[in-house]
Amino acid sequence: MEFLIRDKDDALWIKAYFAKEKRRTVKIREAVLHGKIHYVVEAAGNKQELQAAVANFIMKKKRNEWICNQLQQAYFFQAEEEQNRILEIVDGMLKGERPELTDLAGEIDERAAIEGAVAPLVGESCTLPLASVLTFRLKGYFDCLDRYIGIAIDEYKMEQEYQIFVQSLRDYLKQKEPKREKIKLCLGEQVKFYNGQFREMTREELDGLIDRRLLSNHPVYIDSVTIAPLLSIAPARIEIYTDTPDHALIRTICNIFEERVAVKSRMHFMHDQLAASE
Repeated sequence: MEFLIRDKDDALWIKAYFAKEKRRTVKIREAVLHGKIHYVVEAAGNKQELQAAVANFIMKKKRNEWICNQLQQAYFFQAEEEQNRILEIVDGMLKGERPELTDLAGEIDERAAIEGAVAPLVGESCTLPLASVLTFRLKGYFDCLDRYIGIAIDEYKMEQEYQIFVQSLRDYLKQKEPKREKIKLCLGEQVKFYNGQFREMTREELDGLIDRRLLSNHPVYIDSVTIAPLLSIAPARIEIYTDTPDHALIRTICNIFEERVAVKSRMHFMHDQLAASE
């Protein structure tokens, strides 16, 4: 089979793929089409191998190029750092690592979508113009990618807002003198506060310590039950006992208080409490 390719880098990618994955020598020659130089890659393989080659070429090379072009041309993201972060989010969605985002756009089996689109065109003695495949045969695939990009951009913007929010609270902490040396949190069905001697702090006590400016300055983001009391107390040390260390609340506490936080499993709570009473 022959692949007709416009870009030399793409032709070299296909050649390297067959050399590495299939251990086969592939020939490349130049051809002039409509007055422009193209590249013809001659590759041998059965139908499944050739379909897989096209799918890998698109997924591993052309997909990210296309996404970056969309980010620049359609969404006006010019900074490479921003593009890379959005690419990471899209990649996570495609790999099934961000189901909460993928559910919004609809799942897609990339390989199946690509191989299904090119299957009627693949054969041992035919020529496959890859530019035409990308333009005409894969419109549904790229429409899906565009939906993923839109959701990834929204997620990226939320992440940026979150980082600005966290940094503002870190700045707030720098100006605060600790009202308690140590605070302990036990997270089960509820969040319970304890002082350094494991005496449980009442809700009334915590409410009395809250700096009301936090709630007025950050009314949407500040959790008045947990985050606001912690920021208002600004303890030098926070010990968290939990069986769900990846919980969003704990990640936020760790992001704000950084090195002040130690996370332990709940099974250590009773042990530490007994040790403190001795």
